[in-house]
Amino acid sequence: MARLQKMVLKPKEQLVTRLFLSPKLKQNLAVLSYSTYDLVNVMKDLAESDPFVSLKQPQNSEHSLEWLRTPKGENLVDHLLMQVELNNWRSKEKQVVKLLIYNLDQDGYLRVDLTELATQTEFLVAELIHARDLLQELDPCGIGAGDLAECLLLQAKKQPDFNPIAIELLTNKQLLLLADKQKWSDSSYSQKQLQQALSSIQTLNPLPASQFINNTNTQYLIPDLIYRVNDGRLTIESFQNQIPEILFDERSFSKLRKQSEQKQYFSEQKQRYVELKNAIMHRHQTLMRLGKFVGEQQYAFLTTLEKEQLRPLGLKEAARELNLAPSTISRAIKDKYIQCQNKIFSLKLLFPRAVTADLSQAKIEYDLMQLIKNEDHANPLSDQQLVELFAAKGINLSRRVITKYRQKLNIANSYQRKTK
Repeated sequence: MARLQKMVLKPKEQLVTRLFLSPKLKQNLAVLSYSTYDLVNVMKDLAESDPFVSLKQPQNSEHSLEWLRTPKGENLVDHLLMQVELNNWRSKEKQVVKLLIYNLDQDGYLRVDLTELATQTEFLVAELIHARDLLQELDPCGIGAGDLAECLLLQAKKQPDFNPIAIELLTNKQLLLLADKQKWSDSSYSQKQLQQALSSIQTLNPLPASQFINNTNTQYLIPDLIYRVNDGRLTIESFQNQIPEILFDERSFSKLRKQSEQKQYFSEQKQRYVELKNAIMHRHQTLMRLGKFVGEQQYAFLTTLEKEQLRPLGLKEAARELNLAPSTISRAIKDKYIQCQNKIFSLKLLFPRAVTADLSQAKIEYDLMQLIKNEDHANPLSDQQLVELFAAKGINLSRRVITKYRQKLNIANSYQRKTK
């Protein structure tokens, strides 16, 4: 019979390396990930909850920051952002919807060209279209419409038993016909039907943002970094001096602390201020270091704003050069915007992924557009032919990759592009 092995518990030493974040480091990383808008809200919350903290508004600011003050009524953007946070959408969907909210005009319409917006951000056209559909589900009804007819149609479809002829006219873009009674005789509907349709449409709201506070000087996409181009030289500055300065009333603090027995309460109030102030300073220093590095790497793009000039740049490369963790770089570029040559766009745009060893996605898309632009329209290039043309330049791409970029650029296939 085999001998039974005895199970004996023996102590064993093992060295394990674990990373623990101190409260200070956690605070620094959290503040680093905030957008300027979110950061100012955090500062406002502290000023409201800590009796010794106040905010000093910047003097002689070139940018309007009136939106930072509490409005007497509800602001449309805040109303929409609150709904976005309450929705059970994916994180990226929320990011894209927020971007569209910031691009609404004062009447609540989304009149920007989504294809053009895609070239200024890291989002695909399909993602922007999907986000627009999500935006149009929010209150007030009609928000995010591209024009008056679409705004009214969104509202009409939400109302039960709405006049079907009115819906059909709006769907067919015949609003102008309905507005001109002299043209009613050209319609297949009777004058009575058209009058009923017009009466129904007149109950709708052509200005979905009309019930909210509106300030034409409102600016929500606030750049964290500003690049300036002068005679071919690229300089960078921070937007830090354009946001409120956080102050602590040391005199009142010391006086009341001496008179009170609640020493711990006073220590906690000051500690909160010190931690936030230091985190804001750390955020500023990190963004400036990152901005200088990115400016050097993307000099060609920032001085020309030609997207094909973007070079591949990864988070690991930036982290290695700045001696930071890739996760820190990720937090630093999250929800951050830069201004260059009077245009504001996402900082993430300066971190395009590499398609090949030395070519970015933007460069591949640009070359693809040029090949299709110069093709024989009677015999357009197939995706396989495009693969071969790129290969002739020493760029090896699969047909699937070509198809993916072609669809992203909203370019039809060779059969649909063919002209007789």
